[in-house]
Amino acid sequence: MPLSVQLIWACSTFAQLIVLVLLFLKGNSRRVPLFTAYVALNICQAGFLLLLYLVPGISSAATISLAWASECITIIAQALATAEILGITLKPYPGIWGLGWRALASTSAFVVLVVALTSRGHSAQERLFELNRGYHLTFATAVIVCLLLVRYYSIRVPTAYKMILGGFCLNSCVEVLIYSIVQALFHEGFAVHQAMWQFLTTLSFVAALVIWVVAVRKPFPAEDRQIAPLSDSEYQRLSPEINEHLRQLNEKLVRLWRLEARSQ
Repeated sequence: MPLSVQLIWACSTFAQLIVLVLLFLKGNSRRVPLFTAYVALNICQAGFLLLLYLVPGISSAATISLAWASECITIIAQALATAEILGITLKPYPGIWGLGWRALASTSAFVVLVVALTSRGHSAQERLFELNRGYHLTFATAVIVCLLLVRYYSIRVPTAYKMILGGFCLNSCVEVLIYSIVQALFHEGFAVHQAMWQFLTTLSFVAALVIWVVAVRKPFPAEDRQIAPLSDSEYQRLSPEINEHLRQLNEKLVRLWRLEARSQ
């Protein structure tokens, strides 16, 4: 492993430790347990990969397989952590959240299927990179759509949650961009430039971690947000028509999901 990759990896682990410590010190771990577990798993993965590369006698193929297996675990944890933050963000609007997670699940399945079909003929490692890119593309798209929804309907969301989602989105966008650039510019095979990919993607993750450090440095606000009632003059003055349309959309979706549950 190149020295540059080792250094940026050490910076990433150190930043993750800071985020984890702040989550517990400020009491935020109780509000976002899945996000806390995701950060802790990333630290454990870093230790696991370090042992994997240092222990002699492990074949290159076994190292790659175990490394990707650990990456799958953290990817699942990332998806759950993001769903947790989105669930908190859209908690006052269960109907809209129901639409969001259904759309995310169906889109993710579609992207994985398309990538699996179009990557035939590639090596196993290249297919794994393709699937990884497909996941991050789906993930970033879903987060961006949710952030735009929050922005468009003026949904009141604590800044810390927006920053956590923004960090996730930044990291996934950079993952997709780096892979696409390396694949387009270099024709020797992506595995040849794996060290470059590791350095750049870890660097983007460090940038996301810096955002998270700022987000979790203070206790999260209490979750007392509700859908603004008609008598809420301040919120109605800020966005009267949008708020009413959002409430109507949420109520229609809630009724739809109840009908769907009864029909099953």
